[in-house]
This record gives sequence, structure tokens and C-alpha cells, in this order.
Amino acid sequence: MIKIGIIGANELGKRHAAQFIQMDEFELVGFYDHSPIIASTFAKENNLTYFNDLNSLLDNVDAIDILSPVGTHFRYASQAIRKSKHVLLNGLLSEDIREAKQLSELAIEGNVNIRILHEDKFQPNLKVFKRLVKKPNYVELKRYQNKVLTLSNDSMIFGMIHSDIDLLTHIIGSNIKRVVANGASVFNSHTDFMNVRLDFENGCVANMICGNFQNGENSYIKAYQKGECISMGLHDFEITKLIRDENDEMVHQDVVSKNTKKQNIVKLEMEYFAQSILSKQKMTQETHQYYQNLRVAYQVIEKIYPSTLFDYKG
Repeated sequence: MIKIGIIGANELGKRHAAQFIQMDEFELVGFYDHSPIIASTFAKENNLTYFNDLNSLLDNVDAIDILSPVGTHFRYASQAIRKSKHVLLNGLLSEDIREAKQLSELAIEGNVNIRILHEDKFQPNLKVFKRLVKKPNYVELKRYQNKVLTLSNDSMIFGMIHSDIDLLTHIIGSNIKRVVANGASVFNSHTDFMNVRLDFENGCVANMICGNFQNGENSYIKAYQKGECISMGLHDFEITKLIRDENDEMVHQDVVSKNTKKQNIVKLEMEYFAQSILSKQKMTQETHQYYQNLRVAYQVIEKIYPSTLFDYKG
């Protein structure tokens, strides 16, 4: 059983605590929050043990679940990794590319796991979609949503860009070698729309369209490969194929997943995290990929706001 602690007395911490308590793989030791007042109330409401010192919590666990704001990730994660604790993160390694690089290197050096929550990757139908997409020539991803992570006052869609780059590299299975990006202010004073072209080393080209607004259009990902186009909605995760039938006509074909039971995605992510620890499977390659995808996201923003960010190549 893995002893785990939580950083962050918030609604997400409450949901994760409830999940850990129900799982055989974990023993929830307690939590830490920088605010004693908030933490005291949180402890009483959720019947959890509050550690007023982070080091004390880290000394009593094997892993830590960091649910505090992204700006605190480096401070908490680096402290945990230096104590050889596995880390579960919500969102990003860090908004600061230099901090992200250091976390990646620390995890590899310390031989510990860093797992970043990415719900899309654990959708059962995404696994089906990935199996169907064998040798894509072109992939199109379109996503519109209001709730996104902010990097600065100038760029409001960094979180969306990074998440979808991570999703594309997961599906295409290749590194990115070239980035072209354009942005515009459509409905807001800040940049709320981006078009990004990614050239992959295996020859595949991906086009991303991301908008920080709701416009009534569905978000989706489509993969074009020889003889077919496979499409999946990013809200309902329904999959369809566009193929030629026996009459040489183009027709849509629904793809039905064998497992139609609604899944607890957060639980699946936690189970994966637990299995990687218990089996001593080190995810250093995955951690390095997180960092590489973050670098690409910075390249996108840098192309639109050259003076906004420091050198992402460092």
C-alpha cells in the first residue's frame, strides 16, 4: 500500500481525498496547506489529518498529490523529489520552463515518478482512437473552451495549447520538429484564438485550432490516414470513420467501444500512478516528454508574443 499525502485544501483536494480513501492501493496519511485557517476548517469538514509542516508530511508518505496553484508546483514538487517521494501533479510541471526542466532532471536523477493528470488520455474511447490511428498523414484538432490556464495577461490559452500538444504527441507517437503559430484577438482584448501547425519527425502534420471562447462549434480531433479519416469528439468522445464502401462512395461509420460503462477517469489515473510505483516502473521517459511538450507550448506563445517570455531553449 502506498502512503500518500495531499497538498492543497480546496475542492479538488476534497475530491481526491474521497477517492484515495476508497482505493486499496493507497493509505491517505493527511494533507498540508499554507493557510492554517483554511486547513483547520478543511480538516474538520473532511475528517482528515492536517500537517502544519510540509516536511513532516513528506517524512510520513511515499507519494504526494499536489493540487495547489501551478505557481507553487516547483516549490512543493522539488521538495518532495529531493526526499525521494513520487509526485502526482494537476495541470503542468510549471509555468516557468526553467523550473519544469529542473523538475524533469530531478525526477530522473532521483529515480521517482512524476505523473501529470490528463483526463483525456484515460478516456476509454481515446485508447480505441489511438489504436485505430496507425500511420496518420494529417491530424486536425479543434477545441473551444472558456476555462483555461493563464500564463500572462497577454496570453490566455497557454494551458489549452499545452494540453493539446501533449494529446497530439500521445496519439501520433513522434517528436515535433517544427512549429508555426498565429494568434488573434477575436472576442476579447487578449489573444483568444490560435492556429498552430506542428510538423512531426515521422512525417505527420498536425493543425491545431484553439479558442478561449464558446462559439457553438464542437471540439474534435480527426486523423487522416490511407483509406480513411477517423474522428473523435473531445466532449463526448464518440468515434466515427469516413471510409469508402463497396460502391466506392464515402460513408460515415460509427465505431462502438466494447466498454460502454461510464468510467471514473480520476480513479483510472490514480490506479496508473499506483501501478507504476508498485511495479517499480520508472516513468522518466514520460516525465521528459512532459517537459518537451511544454517547450513546444512556449515556442507557440513566443512566436506570437516575442517579448512576453524569456528564452525557452535554455
